[in-house]
Amino acid sequence: MANETAKFKLNVVPGDYGLVSLDPECIQSILYTRMAKVPCDIRLSSSYRVCALFSTPSLVDGNETIRSHQDIAQHLRMKNYNVDFGLTRNQCSRTLAISSMVNEKIKPLLEFIMWIDKRNSEELIIPWHMKALCIPFNYFYTNQRKQSAENLIESIFPMEENPEVIKDYLTKAAIDGFSSLSVVLGGNEYFFEKTPTSLDILVYSYLAPFLKLPFLAVDIGNMVRNMWPSLEKFVKRIDAKYIPDIIDNPRNLVQIERNMDNGDDVSISAIIILSVSAVSLVMTFIIQKGFFRWR
Repeated sequence: MANETAKFKLNVVPGDYGLVSLDPECIQSILYTRMAKVPCDIRLSSSYRVCALFSTPSLVDGNETIRSHQDIAQHLRMKNYNVDFGLTRNQCSRTLAISSMVNEKIKPLLEFIMWIDKRNSEELIIPWHMKALCIPFNYFYTNQRKQSAENLIESIFPMEENPEVIKDYLTKAAIDGFSSLSVVLGGNEYFFEKTPTSLDILVYSYLAPFLKLPFLAVDIGNMVRNMWPSLEKFVKRIDAKYIPDIIDNPRNLVQIERNMDNGDDVSISAIIILSVSAVSLVMTFIIQKGFFRWR
C-alpha cells in the first residue's frame, strides 16, 4: 500500500531470494531513501503504470523524473536528504577510493555472472525477469542489462573472447576486492564505524547478490561466508536495520500481482508505446528466426 505522505515515488525492479531488488542500482536507491529517511513511495516495475517509464531506478518528484541512482542521490542531496552529511574530507577521499575499487573489482564479476555466464543468465536471471516483469518491459530490460554487462566486460577485455579466462580473471580480482573490504571494515558496524553512508550502500548492493542469489555455475557466496564472515554480518546488519520487511523465502519465479492500485491509471500514450513495442519485438523475433522473409 502506498505511503499517503510520500513526497517522492521511486520506481524499481522487484526483489526475490531475500533481496529487496535484483537490480544493484535499485538496491542502492531503495537503501538511500531508507537511510536518509526520504518520504518515498516504492513502486515495483511489475505493473504497467511503472514499467511504462522504461527506466529503473527512476525517482518521480512532481513533474520531474530522475533516472539512474547517481542522479537520484544527487537530486536528493539537493533536497537536503544526504547520507554522507558530516563526513570529513579524509573520509570523503576514502569513500571515492573504495567505491572505485568496488566498481573495478567486484561489480564486473557480478555483471558477468548474472548476465553473461550462459547457465546463470539463461536458466536463472533472464527467466526470472521475464516472469516478474510485464511485457514488453521484460524484453527491453533484460536486453538492456545484458548489453550493458557485455559492454562493461568488453571494455575490460577488448582482445579476450574466452569466457572461462575472463571469469577466472574477474574472480581473482573480486577475491582481492572482498579481502580489501574485510580489512577496511574490520570490527566496525559500517565502514565509518556506526554511521552508514553511501559507501555502505554501494558495497551492500554488489555484495548481497553474491550471498543471496542461488547462482548455478559459481559459488562465490560460500567463499565470502567462509573467508570473510564479517562481510556477511555486514549484509545481515543492514537487512535487519534498514530492510526489516524483506521477504526471506524466495518466490522462485512465482507470478507477481500486476495490479494498478491507488487509482493510478495507464495513460493512452503509454498503452500505445507498450503495444507498438510488443508488436515490434514479435516481428523482430519472427524475422530473425526465418519464419518470414522479404521478397
